[in-house]
Parts: sequence; structure tokens; C-alpha cells
Amino acid sequence: MRDTRGVPVCFISRAWPVMTRPLAILQTCFSPSWGGLEMQALELSEGLRDRGHRIVLATQPGSRLAREAVLRGLSVVLFDVTGYAHPVLAWRLHTTLLAYDIDIVHCQHSRDLATVVPALHMTRKPIPLVLSKRVGSYIRKKDPFHRFTHRRIGVVLAISEVIHRNVIETTPVPPERVLTLHDAVDTERFSPATTDHFAVRREAGIPDDAVVVGFVGRFSPGKGVEELLHAAQRVTQRHPHVRFLVAGETSHGEESYGQSIHDLAGQLGLQDSVVFMGYRNDVPAVMAGFDILAFPSHAESFGVVLIEAMAMGKPVVSTNCDGVLDIVVDGVTGIYVPPKDAGALAEGLERLAADPTLRRQMGNAGRARVLQLFDRKVQLDKLEQVYYKLVEQR
Repeated sequence: MRDTRGVPVCFISRAWPVMTRPLAILQTCFSPSWGGLEMQALELSEGLRDRGHRIVLATQPGSRLAREAVLRGLSVVLFDVTGYAHPVLAWRLHTTLLAYDIDIVHCQHSRDLATVVPALHMTRKPIPLVLSKRVGSYIRKKDPFHRFTHRRIGVVLAISEVIHRNVIETTPVPPERVLTLHDAVDTERFSPATTDHFAVRREAGIPDDAVVVGFVGRFSPGKGVEELLHAAQRVTQRHPHVRFLVAGETSHGEESYGQSIHDLAGQLGLQDSVVFMGYRNDVPAVMAGFDILAFPSHAESFGVVLIEAMAMGKPVVSTNCDGVLDIVVDGVTGIYVPPKDAGALAEGLERLAADPTLRRQMGNAGRARVLQLFDRKVQLDKLEQVYYKLVEQR
């Protein structure tokens, strides 16, 4: 099946005889960071586990992903994977594949392939391999090393159309092995009907009648936090009843950048209008307190925070970049603004802050769009079909 632009997408085939037996699935994510990629690896592993599959998550020792996975009761194996050449770790991974009698391997991070593919060759078993591609590449990966690693992939799952095209342009994977499968959200957990609109506001000391602009994300260059703060200065000067709630923290190795963001807020005089909440694991409760979500990223391969906010019935003001174009419908579910343009961001926020009817209309449209295109149950159904088809074909 192809979308209107000719890009193959995952779908539930009525003709394909879908298997139903539980699978033993090794999910790998050796990234030491903690952001959208790692969170999706965790959510996906938990969702598959809850469907009855036997999940083993291979990840980096000491990582936030490892700690969160253990807290959620997932089976975790640790491999200190840095760089590319790891013959000893590949051997250990090979023994893990055999010990857990793995049916299929799903890499959540491209760099994992350098360790996973040699391990699969050592097993001498036809264990299928799936790669989720969440970040685009700026270089062509068609050299002998990448031909070796990518030849072993059964299916590449691109999280957006821009990533789909990038995979075909930059890797040796045949186009027929590349599918688009968007990241998804639990629409029961992220629902306007399940959370208290005022709880997080009271926690943050924000009046009930304020209009709240929210941001959720990692403090990292390129996420647009600087533009958000400059927009906040302009908006709050013109609309004193508007407040900003910022939830998130820096990732591994970016602590000094996080401090610079707090310093900038002080320099702009935003002490009374911007509340930094730090990392939160209760994102639905935090988003319940928003009236508007701001998404000022300079470039994004997708944007899970957008579908979470839209599932909560929140209108968005977002940059019109890359994978975001798969999510937001300008003028229907939100307002697009150019990246790196604090003035345009402020104008979009002011427009929504001044119009509660428009906020409600866009919020309702956003919730409907997520239910149609980005519901986790539907996406897990699609992923299971990919798994079962590869396992049967082996």
C-alpha cells in the first residue's frame, strides 16, 4: 500500500494470514541518552510485553533506559557498546540470542547494527532483523561495511516520510524493504478525559484563569528552547495573563547547555512567567495543565510530543519542519511557524491565547487525527504483522 505521495506504509492486510503465537523478541537500543528515541524503545517494549510477547531489552549499562526498563519489569541485558567494532560483545550477544531462543531482533538505533549483525551471523540461525530508523543521515552509507550490515535487515521501519526517503537515498536497503510506521501514543493514557486540568497549575503556582503555554522535551541545541524563551518575553509583555510551563531536562553530556537555558530565562526577566518543572514521568498530568503546546524544534524526524499533546486535545504551535509535516495540519490542528523565528512563534501563540474557541476547535481536530493515524494499539497491530511475516518467511 502507498500513500498519496507514493510512499509505502504499513497496513493491516486482510489477505495475510496473521499468526497469533507469542514471540521472543530482542529489542536493542545501545544509546546512552534519554530522549524520544529511547523513550519509544521503552514504550514499544512494554506494549509488546503486555500483548504477551517475551521481550528482552539490550541496552547500555548505567543508562536511563536501563533503569526505567527495570522499573517497568522488563527483562534487561546490558552491553557496553560504544563505537563500532565489538567482537567480544558480538559473541556475548550471540550467546544471548541462543539463551533466550530469540525469534526476531528489532534494533531501535542504527549504530546497534555493527554489533547485532555479527552476532546474528555467529548464531547460524535465520533470525529476522528489523531496524527502526528515527534519525536521518547526511552521508551515503553504501560502502562495503554498510552493505554488510544492511544486507541482513529484513525491514526498515521509517518513522516519517522524510526519513523514509532518506533511508532509500542514503542506504543500500532495497526500497521494497522500507516501510513507514509512525511512532504512536497510548490514546487512553493521553486523553483529555483522564486528567485534572488544574492540578499541575496549582503545583506550579499558576492561577486557574491563566492561559498556559507548555513545552515538553529535552534541553538540547536545536530544540528551539531559546526561541521559546524569547517568544515568552514578547507574549507575556503583551498578555500578562499568559504563563509558560517548561518540562524537561538535559540529556547525557549536555548539562552546561541546560544551565545556559536557565540563565537566559533570568536575563530575559521571565522569573514570574516561566516555570521550569524539570523531568517529569507524568506527562499526561503535566499536559493537562496546558492550553497550548509550543513545539519550536529546528528539525525533527517526527515529534512524539506533538501527538501526545494532540491526543490530550491541545492545539499546537509548531515549526514546519521535516517529520512534523506528517503530524500537524496547519490551520486545522495547529499553527505552523518557521524554525528559528521567535517573532513568528510569539505571533502564533498570541493568536491562540486570545481565542479560546479556536483553541477548542483545533484541540478537538488534533485528538481526532491522532485516533485515526497515531494510536498505539493500531501501530502495534501493524508492527506485529511485520514481525509475523518475517518469522514465517524465514
